[in-house]
Amino acid sequence: MTSGHVPEVLEIGNRVFDISEFPYSTWSLSAIARHLDQQPEACHVALFEGAPVGFVLASMPFLNNQTWGHIEWIGILPAFQGRALATKLGDASIRALYNAGATRIVADIATSNRQSKLLARSLGFTELTTVSLFSAPTLEWIKTPERTTETVASEA
Repeated sequence: MTSGHVPEVLEIGNRVFDISEFPYSTWSLSAIARHLDQQPEACHVALFEGAPVGFVLASMPFLNNQTWGHIEWIGILPAFQGRALATKLGDASIRALYNAGATRIVADIATSNRQSKLLARSLGFTELTTVSLFSAPTLEWIKTPERTTETVASEA
């Protein structure tokens, strides 16, 4: 992947990810730039007739784990899904991350994302843990007098 692919990769992501839903809501130009800047050899595109039709973005470190790689984004245009492109892209990123010194490679996948979970398993990943993401209510809800009384009473 080169910086010249960035506009097409952004567009593919906008088409295949539901950016109104977490974790896809974090899809942005900066998500692409971060991976491409940190680990360009782990970022790849699949081309058809010279145009990108899919991509993978991965890099190190993952959170505070300096030797952990992270495959964060894989997107394939619908017309090109089912052709093993995601498998080839994922494999290329895994190889690049291990060659860069990764001791572990992780992927965080939404529980409801069946296709990505199948892909991860086909690449040799095993599910280690499931995390539930909780979202706080609105500030107005927290400030209601009834809520303040309920919270104090229930914590006693």
